[in-house]
Amino acid sequence: MRAALALVLVCACGPKVSPSEPSFDEDLGKAEKAEPTEQAPAEAVRPEAPAGKGLRTGTIERAKLVAVLDSGPGKFLRQLEVAPRMDGERFVGWQLVQLLDREGPLVDVDVVPGDVLLAINGKPLSRPDQLQSVWDSLRTANEVRAQLWRGDGKLELAFAIEPKVEAPAKPSPAKPSPTKPSPVQLTK
Repeated sequence: MRAALALVLVCACGPKVSPSEPSFDEDLGKAEKAEPTEQAPAEAVRPEAPAGKGLRTGTIERAKLVAVLDSGPGKFLRQLEVAPRMDGERFVGWQLVQLLDREGPLVDVDVVPGDVLLAINGKPLSRPDQLQSVWDSLRTANEVRAQLWRGDGKLELAFAIEPKVEAPAKPSPAKPSPTKPSPVQLTK
């Protein structure tokens, strides 16, 4: 459970700002001609990465997951160090640099330094609002699926969340109920 949650948070961590690079405000005065954007070349099909020492599937206890979610993404992200993985100027995912907490939830999961987290439950995590959206969705999710790259291969971690949350039943259209006039009593 902790492992899957830790993986979710791996993608949320971002690098610190480099003081040597110009800020966005310095570019305000420059008018640049908009260039047509090139479409990224189709990604080559990656083979399945060989299994590592950790788990790729399992079960997460919902109560433990909710406790982690209640503590917020910041606390979770303090357990690991990640860096953005770029393909030219295109963001690909979050690359795990190291696990800082050797007893945390990711210790038992098949993640190693160098792995690149692409998405959680099919949702990318390149911006803080995307992280928050994924974080919030985990409260009612019945599984956590993390898509990763390892070297030239790909892998998916899939953890069921138990007990499952049942989807709310769709209300049936309300039928007008036959009503009898009710006697109204007035009191003074």
